[in-house]
Amino acid sequence: MNIIYFIRLLLKHYLILILGPVMLFSLIFHLTKDEPKVYTSRTKIYTGIATGANLTSLESSKVDRQSTITAFDNLINVINSRGTAEEVGLRLFVHHMLLEKPTKEIISRESYKNIKRIVPDEVSQLVVEGNYEETYKNFLNYKNKDFENFIYELSYLNHPVYSFEKILSKLKVRRLYSSDMIEISYKSNDPGICKQTLQIFNEVFVEKYSAIKLVQSDAILKYFQNQLDDAQVKLDKSEDQLLKFNKQNNIINYYEQSEHITIQKERFSAYYNELKMELKASEAVLKVLEDKLTVQQKKELNNAEIIKLRNQIAELNIEISVKDYQAEFDTITDTHYQDEIAVMRAKSFELQEKLRNSINQAYFIDNSVGGINSTSVLDQWLVNVVAYESTRAKMLVGDEKNKEFERLVKEYAPKGATMKRLERKIDIAEKEYLSILHSLNVAKLKQQNLELNTNLKVSEEPNFPLKSEPSKRKILLLIGMVIGFIIPAFVIIALDFLNPNIRNVANAQKLTKLSVISTFPNMLKKARRRDYAELKRLSVNKLFQGIFNLVNGIESKGPIKAIIYSTQDGEGKTCLGNFLLEHMKTKGFKCLLINHKENNEDSEIEQLVFDADGETLKCTSVSNLVKNKNMELSTYDLVLVEIPSINLNNYPVKLFSDADLALLTVRANRSWSSADKNALVKLEKQTQHLKQGVILNGVELDEMEKMIGEIPGERSLIRRFIKKVISFQIYSKKLK
Repeated sequence: MNIIYFIRLLLKHYLILILGPVMLFSLIFHLTKDEPKVYTSRTKIYTGIATGANLTSLESSKVDRQSTITAFDNLINVINSRGTAEEVGLRLFVHHMLLEKPTKEIISRESYKNIKRIVPDEVSQLVVEGNYEETYKNFLNYKNKDFENFIYELSYLNHPVYSFEKILSKLKVRRLYSSDMIEISYKSNDPGICKQTLQIFNEVFVEKYSAIKLVQSDAILKYFQNQLDDAQVKLDKSEDQLLKFNKQNNIINYYEQSEHITIQKERFSAYYNELKMELKASEAVLKVLEDKLTVQQKKELNNAEIIKLRNQIAELNIEISVKDYQAEFDTITDTHYQDEIAVMRAKSFELQEKLRNSINQAYFIDNSVGGINSTSVLDQWLVNVVAYESTRAKMLVGDEKNKEFERLVKEYAPKGATMKRLERKIDIAEKEYLSILHSLNVAKLKQQNLELNTNLKVSEEPNFPLKSEPSKRKILLLIGMVIGFIIPAFVIIALDFLNPNIRNVANAQKLTKLSVISTFPNMLKKARRRDYAELKRLSVNKLFQGIFNLVNGIESKGPIKAIIYSTQDGEGKTCLGNFLLEHMKTKGFKCLLINHKENNEDSEIEQLVFDADGETLKCTSVSNLVKNKNMELSTYDLVLVEIPSINLNNYPVKLFSDADLALLTVRANRSWSSADKNALVKLEKQTQHLKQGVILNGVELDEMEKMIGEIPGERSLIRRFIKKVISFQIYSKKLK
């Protein structure tokens, strides 16, 4: 099969191929004659998703490609969501219901009348004149009360204006190349509704998108705020514990106080050691001086008055030592202590003078035992007694102070560990508080950044379309004509592929397993502008050549004996046999036709008729069919025996063993059945020695070209040119 075959196949059914497009064209023309006009409005939104400002860096935000695509997909999905379309449809309905009369910019007069006509009184009573929000709330509550009310049906049934499905089907959202802009377009047969719907869309989806983006950041802020409050409570509790501990233990600054105590203790230890040394020295000097005194002098020194004065001096020295110590460590009241000490020192001096006078009056001794002046010894003893008593007084105070230092050290040691634990607890709580505070500040900054980036801007307001879109009627009509041609053409080609008939030479040879020696057209169905006489001549000539090619090499002294047969009736073997014999007669051959029936055609061919039943079935040779004993078959060049169809009639089977040639006649415009196949299988044993060929009858003219070449007939110049173009022979020329 080639392109010429398909073109010829389609040309055979040209009437169907013409009627199909015409009918579909007429149908589309009728259906689209009242096609409404379509208006389109567009708006552009700046999103700032890819290059918007960022509060965290104070520069343009840098978002990776996948994140940008995801962000735009989220935004577009919000716009195309059912919830957004539902709210837009309901708000549009509110706008229309609040109108007292149609406004061109909002709704046309015809659309307004159609809406008012279908709205029930129950819904009309929900309108609050001049109050859009209250009317919207009333309609929303009415819609949500059940699933069978008028407004709910407007949203969910196929209303052309308010149904969310219709709204989404007429809405188109796309990102403008790789920019931060998105374009939203909406189509409607009413320009006012087209513009108003887009305006409501801009309001609704911006609010929904912002709410979706901010609800996440609100949850994060709430979490960190709660955590911060808990951390504040922990920190306050820890600080209160430390404050309470300091109050209970009279601590202003533990570390400075403990350091001060340590320093004072070290200083006091050095001072205390010096006192010990002074006391030992005074004791040693007194002992030396007392050893130099006589017994009487010692006795006089131990009288009651001297001992009393000595004790008073000792007590006064103790007080002076205490005051000195207090003045040293109390710088605030230092002046007061100094005044008291001065008074006490003056009093001590008086007591020392009294003690000296008492000693001088009690006993006067000029010289000591060792020749030393006694007055000088007593003076030294008095001075050392005063020094001793003063040092001893300081030692007594130092002992008490030493005990006090020991008590303070024991008291402050465990307080330090507790102080460390409390401070560590405060430090942990403070760090936790500061960390959560930092996270809270970051979350607030991100929330502000989200608010900045979700604040979508309408860069181009929806336009009011004045001009409708070009009608698609012409395109639909053209598509209808194309489809009206393609579908019938496809069906014709498909049926041709599925056609079970033999049709062509290749199928005939495949089914019969015999070679086709000639083809004949359907003589009953003649096409115009075809020379059937010439076509018949060429076919018969092809048959003549085929027979002689088959019998070439057969050694036979008598005539060529050929049997022409068929498996079914009506295959045209009688007619084809006459054509062959007539052609051979014109060539000078002498032929005889032996037929099983009377030949009614007007023919000059010599014929004999035999009875296919009875004794004839037992014939084993062609000569047995000749009843006239005087007829010599050897005088003929070709004896053609026609037997009835072998699948439906009785026939002399053994006759094939005497024949030289067998010609099977098959009609091309029928299918090859199992009965035909079985008939040939049964005949196979009798025809193994024969030369056999197939004559394909009733072949379409196009298939005839495969056997005889171009079909003779008249063709127009255009048709010849088209055929040359299709067969790539436009430049081919005949050679001489």
